[in-house]
Amino acid sequence: MNQNAKTAQLNSFLDPFPATKEIAGAVLRAWPEHNDFILKSMSERSPELMQTTETLASAALLLAGSKIDRIATHYRWTCDRLRDEELFFHREGRYRLSTFAEANEEVYSNAAYMEKYMDGLLFSQVLWFNHAASCHFFLTTTPKILPAKSRYLEIGPGHGLMMYLALREFDLDFATAWDLSAVSIEQTKHALSLLGFDNINFGVRDIMELSPGEAEFDLIVLSEILEHLEDPMIAMRHIRSLTTEGAYVFVNVPINSPSPDHLYLMQTLDDARALLTETGFKIVAEDFYATKGTPIDKALRRKVSISACMLATPAV
Repeated sequence: MNQNAKTAQLNSFLDPFPATKEIAGAVLRAWPEHNDFILKSMSERSPELMQTTETLASAALLLAGSKIDRIATHYRWTCDRLRDEELFFHREGRYRLSTFAEANEEVYSNAAYMEKYMDGLLFSQVLWFNHAASCHFFLTTTPKILPAKSRYLEIGPGHGLMMYLALREFDLDFATAWDLSAVSIEQTKHALSLLGFDNINFGVRDIMELSPGEAEFDLIVLSEILEHLEDPMIAMRHIRSLTTEGAYVFVNVPINSPSPDHLYLMQTLDDARALLTETGFKIVAEDFYATKGTPIDKALRRKVSISACMLATPAV
């Protein structure tokens, strides 16, 4: 099948999902060869997951605005950086960086790099199966166990898409977003304002500096945060000390997922579970999603990136 026929096939598949189709089209203008990846990623999704994908795409389009084509170019740039990291990972069996100082020097302190990287990751929430599926798990599983009028905290909310889903669909009493970076929290604040939500408590806070009882929440969310730490076990033990009986934590963490700023390598499902089970939590719901919907056992054998989604409550 030639490239035009493949593009027509993808367009036909995405016709019922106009926002998703618009993002895919922008990316294919910058990167026509990415068609096969997108088609495979989309074809593995259930109708329900496609609806969540469309919700994410609609939000991403609002955030992209007139910059959609530039962000599509940055998405390709980000994928190229990730490919370099994957080559190193499969050759060496480890992530290239291991300290925050290294990540800060190469990534976080480089404004031009961060702009491209964050742009690329925005569209990955729509186009990558494991990213969209993780949001779908959060959206559909959490309300089944979370009480009404809950107090919500997200640590490191990034683009704000996970918080956006919670504000739209959960019956929250209030929502709080914290980040160590003042720049990052202002970007999240701006994004959520564009998405129609201003009733959020934003703060530049370090969770390691909080004392038990200082702030109480019914749900604490850490989505794609722990892999950026040198020792996430320390962070999760501290979060356990802050988590009251009956509260929940949602953790989304990648397995075998090399990226320019990933430091802590998890290689198995149990490595991911240990972040909770060895720090005082009991997992009450979990699921795992691999790149392009690859079966999990196959992904583990081939060291394909897997997103581990877990909801947990304090263990007795």
